[in-house]
Amino acid sequence: MTENFDLETKEGRFMFAALAAAGEYELELRAERQAEGIAAAKRREAEGKMLPGKQRIGRPPVIGPAELAALRRLVDEGVSVTEAARTLKIGRSTAYAALSAR
Repeated sequence: MTENFDLETKEGRFMFAALAAAGEYELELRAERQAEGIAAAKRREAEGKMLPGKQRIGRPPVIGPAELAALRRLVDEGVSVTEAARTLKIGRSTAYAALSAR
């Protein structure tokens, strides 16, 4: 805040309360807009009408089919998941998630 309100006076307390209420309203409005945007993106994905250049919503997968095959091959050869993840330069938790999901 750059304004100096004298909170000892009733005018200062009123001004502070009014600005606080406006700020809280703005936060709630932003949350509503964000939720509406997420819902619209999910609808577009379900209808197959994604934005140009987009195939799905959310973060793109870190590990593709080739990396998953290499990860499975390394693990089947007896290499630990940690070492296989280091070899493929992916996180250990990503490796475990990929092995359990697919």
